Formats: sequence, structure tokens, C-alpha cells
Amino acid sequence: MATLPGAGDVRRNAVVSLAPGVRLSGTRLEDVDGQVYELDPDGASLCAVFAGPADVRTVIDGLARLREVSPSSLAGPVWEFVEDLSSRGLLSVSESFSAERAARLAEWPRRAFTALTAGALPPSAVRRSLRRYPGTFTGLARAGLEAHQATAWIGVALAVAAAGLALVLAPTESARGVGVRTACLLMSGYFALLLANMFAHESAHLVAARLGKCTVYGVYCRPSGMGISYTTASEPRRLAVAAAGPLAALALDLAVMAAIVLGPGTIWATAGIDQLRLSAFAGVAALAAFQLVCLTPLARDGRTIAASLRRILRKEPARA
Repeated sequence: MATLPGAGDVRRNAVVSLAPGVRLSGTRLEDVDGQVYELDPDGASLCAVFAGPADVRTVIDGLARLREVSPSSLAGPVWEFVEDLSSRGLLSVSESFSAERAARLAEWPRRAFTALTAGALPPSAVRRSLRRYPGTFTGLARAGLEAHQATAWIGVALAVAAAGLALVLAPTESARGVGVRTACLLMSGYFALLLANMFAHESAHLVAARLGKCTVYGVYCRPSGMGISYTTASEPRRLAVAAAGPLAALALDLAVMAAIVLGPGTIWATAGIDQLRLSAFAGVAALAAFQLVCLTPLARDGRTIAASLRRILRKEPARA
């Protein structure tokens, strides 16, 4: 099976398209695993429209005008068809992750009240959405920007907060200027390195899969998470793809740590903050430690590595 997660509910303001690797041929859909889904003429017409990004509500309005019927008479069957495609992993859903988080937050009063009265927290009615992009570096960049928007905004917020504290707490005018500059550079630099780690990690997965002649179907992302969809019949190649991500990001962190240690001390001295170099080194070391954890069974990559090693050592047949 391909590493291709299913999608959540399709919200009514979403833009959808056929997932990368899904092909429409006449009245048949074929997915990345080679499974074929027979469609009726109406379903095939909708899938032809969904070959490119389309707003479902706009599609319903257009069909209603074409057939001279009310949009409400088509909305139910069309949305049911879209939900079915999404549940089978055949659809790429593009919607606002912020709107999704807001909808989850708005549910909390009701869920909390139900938990207090019934003694159990009900499941959320808003499932996490999933977006899919082509398995290219452009698709990877788009997925990364979509998945890690919250991380980037947290970095901006912390940089502003640190600069504000420096303005308030610094004893002199010159100290305020140094403090604000240092706070902005450190916070923005650290979060930029954090995002670079994520991109290096997933880029290495993609490069290893391409070099290993794996079948790459696309890139997927959820809020704060992303990955590539691929299959291979070779366990050594699967192991190499899984290990490439953490190792590439770890190499990036080690290079930055070396630059911190070997760089001229005057850069750190001008900031006027005690042990600034040590703090920067410790922060990057924490990122490197996380990549080491990714090589262990505590993380998905580590579990893939462990499973592939077991199959190789036991000489078990490769898993497609």
C-alpha cells in the first residue's frame, strides 16, 4: 500500500481537486494503488471538473443553471459524492487551516458541557483536513508553507514580544537598541532554522525516494505535519528513504552548531548579553536532538527503519 492517508470531512468553503496520482479514464477512476472505481456519467463529469482546483459550491451553482434546477436539489448528492471521494483518499482538499482551528475552538463550550453532564468528552465534529500536492519540490514547498503557518506566526509573535520586553527592561537607550536587535535576530533566526529543519527533512525523503527509483505519488500536509506518499518493493530503499530525512536535518543542525562554535566571538560580544553563544548552541542542539529521536521507534521514521531492518535481517519478502 502507498503511504497515503485518508482525508477528513470536506468543509463547505473548501476547494477540491483529484489527488496527485489519481487518474480519470472515461467513467473510471484509478488511484495510486491501482484500484479502479467505476463511475456513472454524472460522477465522471464531476471528476472531470475536479481535475483542476474547483470550489464545490460554484460547481453546484453552475450545474443548477445548466440543468435549470434549484441548487438545493443538487447540493445533497454532489456533497455526498465529494465526501465519498475524500474518504477514499481520491480527493485533495484545500481549505483554511485557520478556519478549521476556529471551528474546533468554537466546539469547546458544547463539548465541555457534554463532558460535565455525561462524564465523557465527545469527539470533535471537525476532523483535520488533508491537502495533497504533486511530488515535486514546488509541491513540497507549498505543503510546508501550508502545514507550518502556525509555527511561523508563533515565531513572529515571540520576536515581537521579546523586542517589547527589551524596550521595557533595558536600562539605557543604547541597551534598548541592542536588546531589540538581538531579540528580533535570535527569535526570527531560530524559527527560520526550525522551518529549514522541516524542509530539509522532507526534501531528503523526496530525494532519497527519487534516487531509489521509488514510485512517488505526491506530498500531503495537515496542520503542523507533512510527508510524502510513495511505494517501493525494496526494504533497503524503504529504510534509506526513512533515514534520509532525520539525517539530512541533523547534518544541517550540526553545521550550524559548528558555525556557532568556530565563528568569531566578536559577533556575540556586540550583543552585550552574557552566554548568548552558549544559549544559541543549546537551542540548535535541541533541534539536533529531536532529529536523533526521529531515528528511534518513538517516531514514525524510526518505526519504519526498525521494521525494514527486521525484514532485511529475517530476509522476509518486501512489503509493497
